[in-house]
Amino acid sequence: MIRQYKIHTNLDGTDNRIFDVTNGKLRFYSPSNLGITISNNIWSANGIGVKGNSSLSHPDITFGIETFGDNISENYELLTDFIQTLLKLDFVTLEYTTENFTVYADLALSEQTKTEGYGKNGTFSETISFQAITKWYTFEKLTFTTIENGEFNANYSKIYNSDKYVYSDIPSYTYFGESNVQRFSSWVIDDGIFSFTARMTPATPRPTDNKYGLRFLDDNFNEYTAIILNLPTAPTSISFNTDVNDEYYNAIIGTNVVNQFPALDFSRFRTRIFQHGKMELVGVADVEMSVKKKVDFI
Repeated sequence: MIRQYKIHTNLDGTDNRIFDVTNGKLRFYSPSNLGITISNNIWSANGIGVKGNSSLSHPDITFGIETFGDNISENYELLTDFIQTLLKLDFVTLEYTTENFTVYADLALSEQTKTEGYGKNGTFSETISFQAITKWYTFEKLTFTTIENGEFNANYSKIYNSDKYVYSDIPSYTYFGESNVQRFSSWVIDDGIFSFTARMTPATPRPTDNKYGLRFLDDNFNEYTAIILNLPTAPTSISFNTDVNDEYYNAIIGTNVVNQFPALDFSRFRTRIFQHGKMELVGVADVEMSVKKKVDFI
C-alpha cells in the first residue's frame, strides 16, 4: 500500500472539505520531517556529564506538491484554490495512512513556493511547508447511550433486586429493579486523550437540576473535572469541542444555536487534560463523540 495523504479543512466539523493529495489532481510527495526532534540539557566538564531534562518537539513538515490538470489554466486553478482555502483557516489537519496505522496532525501553513507552469499541460511543481500544531494523534468516533430500567420480562430481563439472574439466547437485556442504572452508562478512558467533540441529546424527562453534560472520574472514582452546562430551558441538542484551537459550547434551543459558554459550571471544569478513569453522562440520553488521542512517534 502506498502512503496516503489527505488534507481536512475541519476534521471534526460538518463543513469539512477533504483534499485527496495522493490520488487527486493536486498531490503531495517526498515528505520530510515526519519524525521528532529531542533537545537534551546536558552539563559536562572534563568529559564527565550530567543529563537534565529533555524536551520533544516536531519540526515543520515539507512536501513536494504537483498538479496534474489537463492544461495550465486548470493547474493554476488547482493550486490557487488549494492555497486560498488554507489561507482562510487557522489550521488544517493532515491525515496520514500506511498499512499499519492512520494518524492525524493539525498543521498551519508556513510556506508555499510559486513558479511558472511548465511542459505541455502547464504543470506546477512546488514545495509546501507546514508548522506542526499538534502532531500526531488518532481520531476515533464513539457513541454512548444512557441505559434505563426496563419492565420485567422473564425471557430477557436481568434482575437486580434479588440474587436471581435470568438469561436467554436473546442478545439484549433490560435492567429491572436497579436503583443506579446510570452506572452502566460510562466509558473507560485510556491515557493520552487530549480533546474531543461531543453531540448530546438531553434525557427525558429533563433533569430537575437543569444540568447537562459529562463528568470525569479518576481510577479512585473521584471527579477531577466535568463539563456541565446549567440550562433552565431544555435544549434539543448540545454540542461542544474541548480543543483549545477550536473550542465551542453550543445548544440548539428552538430554531436557534445559542453559545452556552457562560452556562458552564467553571468550578467543576478544572482541566482539559483527561486521565485514565471513567466518563459518565449527566442529564443526557446519548452522546456521539470524536476523540483525539496523542501519539508521540509513528
